Amino acid sequence: MYHEYFMKNIKLKMQFMRIIPSKYILFFIGLLILQFFSPAPTAAAEENSGKYFESLQKRLITDGFDKSTIAEIYSSPKVFFETKGVSRLLVHREDKLNYDQYATKESIQKALKYLAKHQSELERTEMAYNVSKEIIAAIILVESRFGTATDGPSILNTLSTIASLADPDVRNMFWSKVSSTTQFNRKNFEKWAGKKSRWAYHELKAFLKYTAGEKMDPVGINGSFAGAMGIAQFMPSSILAYAEDGDSDGRIDLFSHADSIASIANYLNHYGWHMGIDRKKAHKIIHRYNHSDHYVDIIFKISELLKG
Repeated sequence: MYHEYFMKNIKLKMQFMRIIPSKYILFFIGLLILQFFSPAPTAAAEENSGKYFESLQKRLITDGFDKSTIAEIYSSPKVFFETKGVSRLLVHREDKLNYDQYATKESIQKALKYLAKHQSELERTEMAYNVSKEIIAAIILVESRFGTATDGPSILNTLSTIASLADPDVRNMFWSKVSSTTQFNRKNFEKWAGKKSRWAYHELKAFLKYTAGEKMDPVGINGSFAGAMGIAQFMPSSILAYAEDGDSDGRIDLFSHADSIASIANYLNHYGWHMGIDRKKAHKIIHRYNHSDHYVDIIFKISELLKG
């Protein structure tokens, strides 16, 4: 269809060229060449239309979000249906990740430097929440490499895409795009989509509440491909429930080290962490943070290496 349009343009321009001075001919030829080699609209651009988020927007408005605010957010050209990123959730396996990379000599050296650099915040937090600074540092290392690995895909796009799968039409469209690249059959996909869309809608509402409360632009915040954000990699619902203002600046910013340190400690403390906690109870608490035994084991290993 694009090249049909191109050929019509050529005919019109050639007719026009017969009646204009010859010195302009090279100019028009240049325009034609530029048009021919300009890329056709990408799939992502087509999905930027927001049509897949129509039912989601109505649902958010019904649940009390301001209509004009929602319309403004979803009209942004940066907001689009994140097919590629979300499809990763169909194949992601936490237990397949290489957690040993975080316990290398180089990683531990970086962790020791982090402990030294943020000594005052970590020691203050350790006293206030009864959570060891080594455990906090270990979590920050694994979650975001001390804040250097936080800039993934758009959280809004990720959560909106997953939440929109509650709509049968959107779900059918998504399945048509991913069915050839997943081991899921349609029945398993439907079960997955139903569960994940409910979870993502809950997280999306929390994300919009958090960003509104902190006067942050939800369109401009990136995170993990699952929707976690900041140095501590909290999901939005965890931010609302457990995040702390660690530097007492009146804001909760999970891209701030002080706030992230305090938030991790508050989360662990909330579920029963204390100095001298036994290994079995500690394992259960960290497992809440990330549902992987391999993750829990590496957190303990790093912590022990940091203590020397």
